[in-house]
Amino acid sequence: MLAVAFSAVLIATTPASAHSTNDWVKTTQGAPAGWAHRTAKSYVGGVQQETDIYWQDNGEVWVQSRVWDRSTDGYCATVQIRYEISESPGQWAGHWHYRPVGGALDCALGESIPQYSANWMARYPTRKVAARACHADPKGEIVECEGTWH
Repeated sequence: MLAVAFSAVLIATTPASAHSTNDWVKTTQGAPAGWAHRTAKSYVGGVQQETDIYWQDNGEVWVQSRVWDRSTDGYCATVQIRYEISESPGQWAGHWHYRPVGGALDCALGESIPQYSANWMARYPTRKVAARACHADPKGEIVECEGTWH
């Protein structure tokens, strides 16, 4: 019944790219002052997410997500990002990479405060970062995500 209720707004998660990469590094650095930024927000299927994305024209990117579990559906709430990297100067990968935002996992319904991810910096020049709300199991494995990227 749950699947039917959310089928209009949630879809099965898209797998990561064919090759495994370690695209992000955890950092204690806060949001970079003076960088361009936006906040990707969505609320769907009992999951509310807000992802702060900061970037520079040279491909440096910093992200942090917040997530709330607003439903008693038995799932946890998490965030997935999509982006493109350049492993060599001027050569973009030509395909998307997909990753959950590490640390942004909320399994406790009813809390008014969100669960925050770690702060993450891209290891490679990165562009076109977008985020979406997802259901996950208690281990953080994504079960399904909304179809819209923000």
